[in-house]
Amino acid sequence: MISIILLPPGIEYVRYLREFARYYDVFIVEVPDVEGVRRYLNGEIDFDQLLYEIEYFDVNYAREFYGVLRELNKDGIDVLPIDPYGLISMKIRIKAITGGLSSVIMSNEERYIAYMETKIAEAYKGYNSALFRRSFDDSVRWIIRYARLDAERIKFRSELRARELTRVLGALRGRDVLIHTDHYNEILAEYLGSKLMCMPSVVRLSDVISRKLGVKVFRHPGLALTHNYLYGITMDENREYLLGAQALIYTILRMKVLSDVDRGGSLGNRAVLIDNSLIRFTYNLGLSEARRLFHRLMEVPKDAFRVRLRRA
Repeated sequence: MISIILLPPGIEYVRYLREFARYYDVFIVEVPDVEGVRRYLNGEIDFDQLLYEIEYFDVNYAREFYGVLRELNKDGIDVLPIDPYGLISMKIRIKAITGGLSSVIMSNEERYIAYMETKIAEAYKGYNSALFRRSFDDSVRWIIRYARLDAERIKFRSELRARELTRVLGALRGRDVLIHTDHYNEILAEYLGSKLMCMPSVVRLSDVISRKLGVKVFRHPGLALTHNYLYGITMDENREYLLGAQALIYTILRMKVLSDVDRGGSLGNRAVLIDNSLIRFTYNLGLSEARRLFHRLMEVPKDAFRVRLRRA
């Protein structure tokens, strides 16, 4: 049996991943196959040492996620890191940082990844600049730009990974295999299915949690926007812009609200419910409401930079 599990980002979802993955013989994770990861899984180095070997955006999430991988590996489940796109991307960035990129002869795949990562980095930089300037319209436009680029990256990433997975899965016949991927990446099942000539089952971890908590877990606006680009679902300009605006408000609210919530352990369910409420709230916003809320959220309190001096 081959299954693909879609994992949303967030510490609150990782413990559910642990519960689900332990029923499989093999767990193929979407992380680059580098020496540091293999050594960490085998207990040869600690997490702080692993940080020198991997790329990460949230150290707390990385600690929880890789900790689960290590536990599963220790319990006898074969944890296999496979992410050819991420591996190539990481090598390109290291060469760029060390100044050796110009001397490297790159393949067509490597050139495309370098181009794609450069464009995505530009979109991310533009988005952050727009936020700093508190420009609602520019922020929305950069979110839309980012989502379009990300959809193209997902397609190429899925194709590369599907090729590698097809090769590896041939040696795993007769074993139950779970393949991890990001919650954006449902299209991997189609790419892999076309090569295996059979469709793997897809498990959305959000649906598993939904049944456990007795609530409907919604897809956030940024995910909906990317999904539409990914599958070629047409949107008029007003719908596209509204989704971008809703995604902007959701991103800001999630950062402000969930940053103070304990998202691990027994309180993880609370974080899931709060996140779901934020998604529902943002979908109910019209464009003018989103614009007004954006400016309210981006206001800096008058005393934010006030310095109080105490006499000695």
